[in-house]
Parts: sequence; structure tokens; C-alpha cells
Amino acid sequence: MISAREKFPCFFLFRICLFLQFFLQVHTLTNHANFEFEKSLSSCEKPCYNGVCLNKACVCSKGWYGQQCDHCFGRIRLSENTSSITDGPLDYSSSAKCTWLIEPENSTTPLTIRINSFFTECGWDYLYIYDGDSVYGKQLAALCGEQPAQEFTAASGKALVHFFSDLAMNLNGFNVSYESNSCAYKCSNHGTCTAGKCICEDGYKGQYCEHQVCKQNGKSAENPCHDGECVDGRCHCLSSNVHGESCQTPVTSSVWDLIHPSNEAPTGKASHASVAIDDTVWTIGGEYFDGSQDPNRIDVYNVTSREWSKIEVTGDVPKARFDHTVVKYKNKLYMYGGVTKTKNRHITTQEATNELWIFDMTTKTWTEQNHKNETILTAPFAVAGHSAHVIGSEMFVIFGYNPLFGFLHHVQIYNFETDEWSVANTSDHVYGRFKHSAVEYTTPAGTTSILVYGGSMWNNTITDSLMQFDTAAKKWTNLPQSGVQLYLHTAVYLNGLMVVVGGRGANTTAGSKSECFSNMVQSYDVACKQWSNMSTAPAELKRYGHVSHLIGQRVYLLGGYDGRMMNDVWTLSPAKCSSTTRPDECRLVTDGTKCVFLDSSCVPFDPTVSYKASFNSVVKSSAPKNFDECTNTPLRLALKTCEEQTDCVSCASKSGCGWCSSGEQCLPNEQECVDGPGMLTSWEKCSQRNSVATLRPCNMENNCGSCRILPHCTWYPIDKASPCVSKEDLIAVVYEYETKSALADRSKFLSPSHFPSISRSLFRNTTECPMPCAQRSNCSDCVDLEQCMWCPSANRCLNLEAYTLSFAYGQCHSWVTSGSGNVLKRVCQAESSVCEEHKTCGECQRDPGCGWLADDSKTGLGLCTPGAATGPLEPKPANSTWYFTDCPACQCNGHSTCVTSVGSFPPVTVEKCQTCQNNTTGAHCERCAPGFYGDSRNGGICARCDCNRQADMCDPQSGQCYCRTKGVTGDHCDKCETKYVGNPRNGTPCYYELAVDFIFTFKLKNDDKDNHTSEIYLYSVPYKKDTDVTFQISCESPNGHNALVALNMTSSYVNGLPERTQTMMVDTICDSKGFRRVYVASDKGYPFGPDSNTTFFVRVYNFQTPVQIVVSFAQSPPINWVLFFVIFAACFIVLLVVAGLLWMIKVRIEAYRRNQRRIDEIEHMASRPFASTKMELSMLSQFSSAGGPTPLSIEPCHNYRAGVFTLAVRLPTGGKAVTPSGTSGLAVASSLCLLTPQQVGVLQAQENGESNSGRKSNFRNLLRLTIRQRPNGND
Repeated sequence: MISAREKFPCFFLFRICLFLQFFLQVHTLTNHANFEFEKSLSSCEKPCYNGVCLNKACVCSKGWYGQQCDHCFGRIRLSENTSSITDGPLDYSSSAKCTWLIEPENSTTPLTIRINSFFTECGWDYLYIYDGDSVYGKQLAALCGEQPAQEFTAASGKALVHFFSDLAMNLNGFNVSYESNSCAYKCSNHGTCTAGKCICEDGYKGQYCEHQVCKQNGKSAENPCHDGECVDGRCHCLSSNVHGESCQTPVTSSVWDLIHPSNEAPTGKASHASVAIDDTVWTIGGEYFDGSQDPNRIDVYNVTSREWSKIEVTGDVPKARFDHTVVKYKNKLYMYGGVTKTKNRHITTQEATNELWIFDMTTKTWTEQNHKNETILTAPFAVAGHSAHVIGSEMFVIFGYNPLFGFLHHVQIYNFETDEWSVANTSDHVYGRFKHSAVEYTTPAGTTSILVYGGSMWNNTITDSLMQFDTAAKKWTNLPQSGVQLYLHTAVYLNGLMVVVGGRGANTTAGSKSECFSNMVQSYDVACKQWSNMSTAPAELKRYGHVSHLIGQRVYLLGGYDGRMMNDVWTLSPAKCSSTTRPDECRLVTDGTKCVFLDSSCVPFDPTVSYKASFNSVVKSSAPKNFDECTNTPLRLALKTCEEQTDCVSCASKSGCGWCSSGEQCLPNEQECVDGPGMLTSWEKCSQRNSVATLRPCNMENNCGSCRILPHCTWYPIDKASPCVSKEDLIAVVYEYETKSALADRSKFLSPSHFPSISRSLFRNTTECPMPCAQRSNCSDCVDLEQCMWCPSANRCLNLEAYTLSFAYGQCHSWVTSGSGNVLKRVCQAESSVCEEHKTCGECQRDPGCGWLADDSKTGLGLCTPGAATGPLEPKPANSTWYFTDCPACQCNGHSTCVTSVGSFPPVTVEKCQTCQNNTTGAHCERCAPGFYGDSRNGGICARCDCNRQADMCDPQSGQCYCRTKGVTGDHCDKCETKYVGNPRNGTPCYYELAVDFIFTFKLKNDDKDNHTSEIYLYSVPYKKDTDVTFQISCESPNGHNALVALNMTSSYVNGLPERTQTMMVDTICDSKGFRRVYVASDKGYPFGPDSNTTFFVRVYNFQTPVQIVVSFAQSPPINWVLFFVIFAACFIVLLVVAGLLWMIKVRIEAYRRNQRRIDEIEHMASRPFASTKMELSMLSQFSSAGGPTPLSIEPCHNYRAGVFTLAVRLPTGGKAVTPSGTSGLAVASSLCLLTPQQVGVLQAQENGESNSGRKSNFRNLLRLTIRQRPNGND
């Protein structure tokens, strides 16, 4: 017996041998697999950027999709301390939604995010950066357009980055890198990074130690003062030839300086309202990034002390708002309009308002001034993006956007003393604008005018127009355009110049004048009416949505947006006129100022001062020089010439000028009128145009609400090009329409009471406006209207043209329009900002604010809820698991359970759903099975298709049946189409009647209407008795698929028997050649005629669209050939007789016409005028037989009895050798003479066989005969 100790080594060696054998087999298979894998990698035609190539197709890594794995997708987690983020190697895709959670492991130090390159569509495609692990943290940026290299710091050590793009432009995209435990910009090399914060060196300050400051008094090489010294922490310029915060710029040029406040500045904002009071700037409201600060606070910046302060408000406060205005009157601030924001849970609702709030600067309290509109068509209108100006005791509110009426062209006026609103009664025709700039100034006449520049207009157009509004005359005037389209910019009035700073233009290619973020500084000379560009502003000044004010002789610019919300303060110091003492150099100082040489010095031009030279000043040469000299450009000369014309006739008569009737202004032809009708360049049109009352043209309104404000206009949506028409035009259209409709009933048309009744009914229907976009409260109702779009994150429906106005700072994270998809209900649900409406984990995580809370049943059920990477915002229920960057494996949507299996090789764990239950199908039981409809996701129910047995399938979402029978229609296949008869509710088909002796063609296309059609039912009733019936059909299909035909005949009388049905054919193949069947009437089985009530029923089935079916029933009796030929012969004889009679009549008529014409000719010749004269004819004897006068030509008449002889006659000379000077000596004379038989023989034509050689001799014989017979001839 072998002991256990002896058996153990043998068993152990045996196991080792088995293991070695298995290892060798696995190694061999692995090598073979590696070879096949490498072979498959090299088989893709295009590279796989973020994946591997398997079986000639790219298999993408997580977070990527596309044929080349070149587009970002979904949500992924980055745990490395240093990595990069990009949208892909190529241009980004449309409708992209990508989210990256940056969460370095074992790191709690601040995170630095670096923008290496960035270029997306301005205002539409955004990259959002949040500090923290969710969108509920502090928002750092919303980047769009073309961005420079920059860095951000996430103090929490985590960051969420989300990218969204729309359907339009696909640009280069972005490349972003991050690094933990580092400071942004490496503290500008002037500090040390400690715990993610910069500790600056002495003499530097700022978040990144980027600003050098004075560290000691006096002049030192270490101080930033170039040509100055440091005094109390500021640079004091030692030379009068330089200026600026660092004494860095000559005084002949303007200079921009960044101001460093002495205390902490408030959070950045844009589209805020501000007002300058003494040496302070008060800012109220504005748009902030979420989680920034209290939106109701009032911040005050003191330009003297350079300090920020907060006003403590007591009592009620207005809602947070932006795009509003604030003005000061007496000791109160008046805040009007704007877009209010109300936050409900995690959704911010926006709404335009017409509220007027008054802030008492003494008591620090707000009071709302209640002004209830009598109707929605009266002031004050809810408006945003307008401008407000205090003129006397009135506030002028210019333009703005209203959700109901679109871009308002009105000027609203509020009287502070009477507390009343009104609308300026101006007859000029202008378009409304949004976020334009406006400044007021005093004209030389002493009145106040407002200059309005730029702005966004209807149809998403940005204008570069400049207009002037006379507040006294309530009149608009057009001024020269700048050539740069801008909105969301600012302007101030400085020394007779309007200075325009920053703004937003179009997102176009580099080098264009219009940019997403502009730092361009322009100036407009009011007196010279000329535009010019000022010195280049620093790149840091690129922004829009900022505010600016003039305090003293400096311009202060605060806040704005450039992808970040800015809280900085910039100041513009214009060039100084005192930089020169020479008159010729004084006029050259123009950078931000306008100078005049007065009293031997160059001083700033004051538009309120008259510089007219007196006699003494001219004698003493002390008159101001060059103050009114302007560059004589062609445009200025043309303006000067045209402005001298004050009426239409003189203006239109002037070469190069045209008259603008809306503004009663004469302008050069190359200029444009103030938004209104075209320019009049012909004086003939002046009287006609001026005689008509000036009404605003209806076609200037593109909104139903604004159209109805005009009493002479009405809305006619049938005309999409110009839906706002005058009531007169609408009546003409209605009359024309009804005229065509009533042609069949002339008595009705001619009735005097007919037209008014019809016009009133149609007029009433067309003038009703659809519900405006702003009043639609949910996604489905919103996208029902083509011009509306829904923003889920703002829970707001707005007009398409208002998107870039309402969400200029990336507030809308996605949007839905009527063109977003075929099933808008599903799109609205997928794009909803309410997390609970998302049904799957993947759909849930496309919303950056949501996460998936799965139950532990392993059936795929769960709940989408707001949350962060650490968990949901609400407490997590028991027996659930939180998924933020991943999804649970094998989601079966509650209709199956997940099973786990291990693949044979490689040994990979595979999890998949078992057999789907509850009438569902799909890899995740995410669809309803064929024959069922509904939303099976996340436990949804699938119901059976209700199609009245007329369809095999229905739409899996809506349940609309796909009717298989042609002619059956309705959502449940319960109705017959026009010309089809039947009752499909009980399962019977709808039949189409085929008239006898007609050919019918049915063309079924492969479109939505006929895509599911596979059969058609036809019937025909032969009405002729004892006549054969011929049935013919062909089925032509481009895919070569043949159809089948079945034919039954039903008759109610056959040899006295009751009704019965006969089967004529079953499953007969029908192809493109077709077939023909004849049913003989003599057969006893085929009783045709009205008594038998015989009906043929045809069913064509088993075909696939597209197909063309040609079918006919014919009843034609046999041909009687004897009768045919008898009729043919009789018709032929009759035809011959008629032809003969017609020929005889024709001959008689021609003979009559010929004789009549001959008689007329003879009468005409006999009536010709004649006269006689005496002539001396020499005797024939004077001439020999061989010579003498002969005719030049002989023209015999038709009968050869007479002829026309033409001779040369010598005229009398008056006894002289020649005729008198100036007269002719010869004349040609013709005479009708009788011809003798001899002459006739010579003149008659020869036979064809005779030679033509004797023609000349015959003519000579004729001449001899003529000469010989002259004494007896007739002349």
C-alpha cells in the first residue's frame, strides 16, 4: 500500500504538467490573437484618433464617438493630476454635449485650468467652467468666440467643464489643459505659490501678482513710474509731456489705464445699469454667473479714493434684473424695465418687465411706482436693452426689445413731476434697436439732442447707423455711418466727440472689422460729422456688456463680459490740448479730444461756448483758429452741399442729393434714409409723396403685435415675405380671392351685400395674432410655432431673433426649435432641464446638472435627479446607488434582469439583459416590441397598437398606425380617404371604384404616406348587358418585386338563383408586363348589365413601394366589319363631293377677284393726271435707213398688241449750244404704242428648241421696223 506521503508528490507533479500545457496553449493563442489584432488595426482606411480599429471599423474609447472617434461625447472623469481636454482633432460636431469632471486623486490643492487655444461660434457654442464637482458650484467662465490664452483657478481642487454646440457652424474648437497644486500664470514670476495661492513679492499685487505698484516714495528704478516718482502709492509725473497711471504715454495721445482699487472689488457682472453722481459711479443689478453674489446689491465706486462700497438697503427690494436703465432726478434714482430673474429650485426664470422702481438716496429705500396699462398697446411697455435720458423734468426711453411687439421703434416719455407716461408723436420711420449706445448733448441752438449709435435689429442684424433725436421737435435725423456694426457697447460725450468703446459684432473670420469681443475705440465729431479711430486700446479691453461714464475729463469703464464676468475698472485719459502752444499743431491733437487755439493757448473745445471772432480779436490776431476746421472728405463736402437744400424739390434737383421724406432731410445719394422708405432723387415725385399723410409703412413691422399697434395695418400671415399689410391692401386681396371663388355663381358675386360679409369674416380671422412666444409656458407649445425656440435651462420661450439678445452671456445651455427632430415631444423631454424627466442614465448625464440614482434591483430602474459627483443634492434613499460619470451595467429599464457571463476568449465578463418582458425589445429593453407602442424606458408601459385590424405595426412612440391598405387613413386606420368607400372600423377595407372603359394608374411612392402600404382594394360594376368585360393590369416595381392579384365577382341574379360570389383568380402574379383576362358575356356564369348587379372586386397585394399599378375594366362590343366598310365608303364619297364643290367655288371666286382687279387697274390708269406739250419732231427722211433714233427699251404688254417705248429726248437749249447751267440736257420719255404684226413676231418668245444666238439680230430687225414705220406709227 502506498502511503499518502508518497501519493502527494505524484499528484503535485501531474498538476504542474497540466498547468504548463495550458500555459503553452494560451500563449500560442495569445500570439495568434495579437497578430490578428495588429492586422485589424492596419485595415482601417482612416485613422482612429481616440479608439482602436477592429474589423475595419473604429471602436471608440469612452467619451468619444464618430467614424474616426474624433468627436467628444458624454461625461467622463479625469483623475490624473495633469492632463488635457479637447473636443477632438478636427472641427467639433453639431449638437455636441460633452462634460469632463476633473477630480485629481489624493489632491485638495487648487486646480489651474489653462486655455491653450479656443475658437467657437460667438454667442451660440459655449464652454462652461465650474469650480467644484458640479454645475452648482461657482461658475468661472462661459467661453465663446475666439479666446486668447488664459488661466483659471478652481479653489476647490475640482472642476466641471461642459461644452455645448448648436447645429450651425462647426469651428476649430478648443484645447484645454489642467494641473493641480499650481498657481495660475505661475504668479507672473513675482510671487510664490502656496496652497494654490500667490504670495506676491514686495511691490506687486493682484490675484496673480500681475500688477506692479509703488513700494516707496520718490523716484527709483524699481518703481513702475517711467517719467515720474511715487507719491503715496501713486505715480506723480514729473514732466508735463507725459500722462497715465505710470507716466508712460505722451500727452499728445490718449492712454488707457487699469485702476487698482484700494479694497476688494465686487463680483464681475455685465448688462448692469449705472449712473455717475459727482465723483462716484453707482451700479445696480446686472447679470452675474451663478453662485457669485447677491444680485440685488448696489455698489458704488469712488473715482477719487478708488474704493468700492456697498449701499445697505432697507425694506423691500426689486427682483434681480439686467438690461435695465437707471437715471438720477433730484435726489432719487429711477430704475426702469429690464429682464427680471426668479430662481425656483435649480431653474432661473426670466421675464421682461415694465416696472419703474424709485430709490431714495436719503432713506436708502426702494419704492415701486405702479403704472397699470390701460391696454397692452399703451405705455409703459415692458422693455429691455433700451436707453434712458433725463431732459429737463422728463425721462426719454429710447427703443429696446419687447417680447410681444419685438423691437420697439417708440420713444417713451415719463414725466417726473406729473408721474405720467406718453409716447413721442414722431412721424419718422425708424426701426427699433436693442443695446445701442446713446449720449445727449446741447446743440448750438440751445436744444438737447440724443445721438443713437449701433444696436441689434430684427432678423438678427447688427447696424452701424448713427441717428440723432431732437427732443424738442421729436424728430429723427440720419447721420453718417461708422462702417462698424456693434451692439452691447457704450458711448460717452467728450469735448464735442462721441467716444464709442468695445461691444459685440459678428463672429467672422480674423481681420474683419466686426468681432465677437471688440476693443475698438471710435470717435464721432459732432460738428464735422466725421468718424475716426482712436489709439489702439489694450487687448484686455475686449468685452461687451460694460458701462462707461465721463467724470471730469476722464472716461471710466466698469465691468463687462469677455467669457468671464469682469469686475475691473479702466480709465481713458484723452490727449491734452495743452501739449502744444503752436496754432498749427493745436488742430493735430485729436486723440480723444478736440482743441481750439484761443488767447495764445491750445484749449479743449467747448461745444456750449461760442467762438465767433469779434472785430477787435481779428485785428489783434487773437481769434480762435482751427476750431471749426474739418477734414474736407468727399462725404463731408457732399453733406455740406445737400444740407443747404431745405425742401424736397430743391434737394432732388441738386445733383448727387436725395430727399428723405421720413426725416425731412437732404442727404447724398450714397447715404441712407432713417430706416424708412427709399430716397427721392426725382423732383417729380416730391409733390405726390408730400401730399400724402405720412404713415408708418406696414411692411416695416415683422411682428404681429407691433403690426396691430398701427391703426392702418393688419396682420396677414399668408404672405410670409411681408405679413404686415395695410387694411386697404388686405381688402383688395380679399376681394380678388373671393372674386375667383364666386365666378361660378355670378348672382352671388354681383350681390351688393356679398363682399362686405366675406371681407369681415376673413378680415377677422387674419387679424388675430397667434399666442406670442413669450406667453408659451412649456416646450411643446413653444416649438409648435415655427419662429419660437425653447430654452430649458431658463425655462423660457422666446422668438428666434431674441436668442442672442436674451442669452448674450451663455445663460442658455441648450435649446429646442421646431426643426430639432421629427418627434418633438421626445426632444423636449430629452432636453428638459428638469432632471426627473430624463428616463435613462445616458440621457440623464447629457444634462450637466443631473446624475443617475439607480435602485439595487439590477433591472435598470432608477431616477434622474440633480446632484454632483459626491451625490445627489437631496438625501439619497436606501437601497440605491449614485452614478455621476458612469452608468450601471446592463440597464434593462425594469423589463428584465441582468445576467453575467464570461466570454471564452478573452475571458471578459459580459453583462446583458435576459429575455425582455412586458412587450419590449432591444438590447436594454428600451423599445416597444412590434405591434406595441409607448415609452418603455425606466419601467414605462407598452400598449398594443389599436389599428382596427388594418395595420401590423404602429409608431413605437405615438401609436399612430401604419395602415397597410391604400385608402385607409387615420391614427387608428379608422377612416377612408377621399374617393374611397367602406367602413374600416370593423376590419373591412376601403375600396376604390374603377369606372368602366377608363385606365387608372396608382403610383405608390416610398414616402411616409405609402411606405407601409402593401395592398389595395378596387371594384368595378359593368353596366352594359351582353357585352364582354376585359380586365387588364400591370404592376411595375423598380426593385423587381412582383405583386399578387385576386379577383372575385359578385352578382345578385344568375338564372333566377340568389346572389353568389365566384372566385375568378387567386395569387396571380402581376409584373411589369401584366396580363389580360376577357370574360365573355355569352357565358352563363357571367351575367352583366344593370339587372344582375354584377360587381368585380380586385385585391392587389404583396407588393413593396415604390410601385406603379395600371388597371382597367373595359366593355367594348365586337367590330361589324361590313357595317364598317359601308360607312367608310359612304363617308369617302361624301368627302369627294364636298371637295369638288369647294373647288368650283374657289375657281369662281378667284376669277371674280381677277376681273375686278383688272377693272380697278384700268380705272386707275384712266384717272391719272396728264398734260400736252408741243414738240418738234424731225422728219424721218433726215435719217438714213441704218441710223436714226431708236428706243432705249421696248416693254410689250401681255397680249403683244401694244408696248411701252422708252426713248432719250434732247431738251431745248434756247438757241445755245448747251442747256442753261443747272439743267439737264437729256430726258427719258415713255409712250404707249401699238405693235404691228412684224414687230410682234420679233418680240414673241422663241421655242425651247431654238438657239438663243439670234436674239440680238432680232432686236436689230425690230429697231429697223420701228424706224421704217415711224411716219405711220402711234406715239
